[in-house]
Amino acid sequence: MTKVRCDEPTIPRLQRKINRVRQPSQVLLLASNFPPVIGGSARVYAQIAQAAAGHVRVLTARRFYVDGRELADWRVHDQAQNYLVERLDLLRTPLQGGGQHGGLRKWRQRLTDMILRTRVLAALFRRVYLGPVRCVCIGELVANGWIARWLKFWPGVRTVIYVHGEELTTADGYDADGARRRCFLRAADAVIAVSRFTEQTLHHFAGEDLPVTVIANGVDFARFERAAPGEHRQGLGWDDCFVFISVCRLLEKKGIDHALRAFARLARQRVEVRYLIVGEGEYEPRLRRIAAEEGIMDRVAFVGRVDEGELPAIYKAGDVFVMPNRRLPNGDTEGFGLVFLEANAAGLPVIAGRDGGSVDAVRDEYNGLLVDGASIDAIEAAMARLLDNAVLRRKLAENGLRHARENDWYRKSWEFLRLCLGET
Repeated sequence: MTKVRCDEPTIPRLQRKINRVRQPSQVLLLASNFPPVIGGSARVYAQIAQAAAGHVRVLTARRFYVDGRELADWRVHDQAQNYLVERLDLLRTPLQGGGQHGGLRKWRQRLTDMILRTRVLAALFRRVYLGPVRCVCIGELVANGWIARWLKFWPGVRTVIYVHGEELTTADGYDADGARRRCFLRAADAVIAVSRFTEQTLHHFAGEDLPVTVIANGVDFARFERAAPGEHRQGLGWDDCFVFISVCRLLEKKGIDHALRAFARLARQRVEVRYLIVGEGEYEPRLRRIAAEEGIMDRVAFVGRVDEGELPAIYKAGDVFVMPNRRLPNGDTEGFGLVFLEANAAGLPVIAGRDGGSVDAVRDEYNGLLVDGASIDAIEAAMARLLDNAVLRRKLAENGLRHARENDWYRKSWEFLRLCLGET
């Protein structure tokens, strides 16, 4: 992919190019992971649609696929956007109550899934028929990749599948040998990978001839760079402290457990350090236990989930961003790490793990430090280094701002539109 120098005038030029795309809503993006659902992939899809200035329309769900509950404030969210959002009840069968069942329950589950798929297909074909849709982009390979096989029979419509990485690296009991996912991928006209790591994983998984294009994740640079620091430090009484911050889903692969133990070592020597942890997830109880075991609960704050609009200000409550991601024994790992770009855009140097696609988001010694996420010693050393070296912090922060500016979503959205419309 050709690199484009992204200086200040570039973004307006890209906006004008996007506005000159021949017809509006030529790309239909289908994704269950979409705001107000929280998560990296949900933010990616929303940012692409927003930056595409109405040339992307979204088909998503009113209910959360994990438990089937209606999403809070989805109407308010949709009305505030500059693109069209249409919602069905669900795009995939809820996970709650799933698993392998026998007898009548198993057949009832299959019947429910078949009815849901029929409704999704009917809605999809109706929207494609009414047009002017030239491309359907499928946002979840595992749950919705099957749609690519049906779209092969629809003339003049291009099919693209967006892959973040964990869809391939995480074991899938329903598709243990990967045959279903390979079939879906090969039915697509193009596949988007969010990093070189994901590209390599795709080729290893489905063959070197798979048509993969890397479109690394981007960031809304202006929103994060211009944000004023929030009141989070003041509210915690941390005005004169040095604050490490993590913003992510609290999952094992993110490495916050090792970061906590590394921080505990620093905290025993340096009274001025604090750790702000933002997000929620299944690993939160374990992280709280670690903080209690290490005796650092008075130095650590668990903020929980925050609204999307609060993120820029909350990043600026920190001095260094930390997410030492690592590969788990089951293969699950970070596909890219959108939060690293967001932290850079907010003016923070970052500490990231070397596993997965984070090496595409963070260049060692340029906009952050890369460490072995499985090594508490390595994480502690990186944290101590940035704590003690203001010159290095400033250099990484300045380079991080430059890196984030070069990866603004307008540029990424232009690459996305060109690929979807077959113009690359």
